[in-house]
Amino acid sequence: MRKIALAIFLLASSSAKALKVENFSPAKSQTNAAPAVQTPGGKPSGILVASGRLWVKFDPAFSQAQRSSLLATLGCSVARDYPNIGWTLISLPIQMSVASGINLFKGKNGVISVDIDRAYKANSTPTPNDPLFPSQYALSQIDAPGGWQYETGQTSTVTIAMIDTGLDGTAQPDLDGKLLNSGGFESQFCDPDITGSPCVSDSPPIYACNHATRTSGIAAAETNNGLDIAGVSWGAKLLSLRVFNQNDCTLDCGDSIPLITSCSTDDAAIVNAIEYAVSLATNPSVGGKVVINMSLGASGTPCLSTDGSTTTTAVADAIALSTSTGIPLAISAGNDASSINAPADCAGTTDSGGVMPVGADDQNNQIAYFSSNGPELAANGVVAPGVNDVTTDVSSGTTSSASGTSFSAPHVAGLAALLLSAHPSASAAQVQYWIRGGADNIGADANYQGAGRINVFKSLRLAQNGTLANFTGESKAIAFPNPFRPNQGELSFSIPGSVAGSNPTIKIYTVAGQLVNTVTGLTWDGRNSGGQLVASGTYIFLVTTGGGNTKGRFSVIR
Repeated sequence: MRKIALAIFLLASSSAKALKVENFSPAKSQTNAAPAVQTPGGKPSGILVASGRLWVKFDPAFSQAQRSSLLATLGCSVARDYPNIGWTLISLPIQMSVASGINLFKGKNGVISVDIDRAYKANSTPTPNDPLFPSQYALSQIDAPGGWQYETGQTSTVTIAMIDTGLDGTAQPDLDGKLLNSGGFESQFCDPDITGSPCVSDSPPIYACNHATRTSGIAAAETNNGLDIAGVSWGAKLLSLRVFNQNDCTLDCGDSIPLITSCSTDDAAIVNAIEYAVSLATNPSVGGKVVINMSLGASGTPCLSTDGSTTTTAVADAIALSTSTGIPLAISAGNDASSINAPADCAGTTDSGGVMPVGADDQNNQIAYFSSNGPELAANGVVAPGVNDVTTDVSSGTTSSASGTSFSAPHVAGLAALLLSAHPSASAAQVQYWIRGGADNIGADANYQGAGRINVFKSLRLAQNGTLANFTGESKAIAFPNPFRPNQGELSFSIPGSVAGSNPTIKIYTVAGQLVNTVTGLTWDGRNSGGQLVASGTYIFLVTTGGGNTKGRFSVIR
């Protein structure tokens, strides 16, 4: 029986009526090149419009009686006339899309022009009020705040299935409210000590050790609730699929039985857990779209059978089943600084794609020395922060700092959940394409960094617009929250991928050019070099790394 160990490194509602919106995709001119994977529907869906109405400009010579007759024929009505500008806001028939409405009026006698009723958002970055958010350098590094402008994971339902050690489902307030328990689906225990045993109810979930509680917090901790940390996806549900026996592990995931690798799982338990996640995915009314995170692995166990044939293993075939069902997988690459561990080495073996091995980088944009590497990462994977990640821990209100590719993978799972919340019709391969297409090159070999370090903002922008062409935002540094109130936490800085490099230094100046302080990390407590809180006003910051420099500005309010 193949034993697989953890990939862990041991170092207020409103009653007001809401505007209904929808995506509108105007026709695009063709280019000479197309992405390897198209966006849902084959074209971008980046314009947000008000549903059920559009603008029409009628010919002034077209009489009121003629207008009324045309509208009656088309099943439309006047929402409001704007005679000063010559436009009329038209109400469309119930359930008619804006795109269909445009086609309805185009070319009609008496119609000069037809246009959408665009929807707008306030140009602000959602900033969660979780007290430890400013200390979560990883969220700054992957530009999660920029990505949250597009999606916080609350547009449509997504469930992240954590195939892991079981999370603390009763005492951890940042997790217990996120647990899926609906439609007959709930957390499960898939026993590795009984070969082929089915999964049984584990609700509320029991933890074999602290590992899954930590990985789950990174992916989808309850966010903007004023407690502890923020998760990558604010809205994703969590499904604990425990594949480790509670009696086999110590609290810190060591072996409870000396000299025996007891804190481990096997192929059979993993296959059972994957099949349970697949059954959930085939019931979208319960858990919506599904993402799988597996922060576990074993070295020296390739995805091909060991019997000398070229057939794939049972786990590989279960993974292929999940991706064909539309489930993307984030799997930790391993911590032995060697070849990609199984089951992450299954990346590229499935016809439907969507399997992403995930390596680790650190606060200085360097690949973590322990991060496993290889061609599977180059062709299919990415890296994400995996050194000193601040996350939830077992027992109420506790947090910890964790390192390992185990904690890189849930950053990717959380991003996948954001993408599927915004684009629920996307395939597993499309999600992988967006994640890799938006990644930042941090200057390492592809076998070590894959497509680069994930960038939440760029991947969500790529998914929405279909391209990153003419995108200048990656050269912009961001400070958040902005405005910054020093008595409410710390200011965090996001370094754009275009200048990512080693040894980042941030110098903060007044608008008059006076140096206030020099920051060697990615957060600032609002104090000058003498230890005093700075005055209210506007400040400029200059970011310098081994890859270049950039600048930005922010405001302080006291």
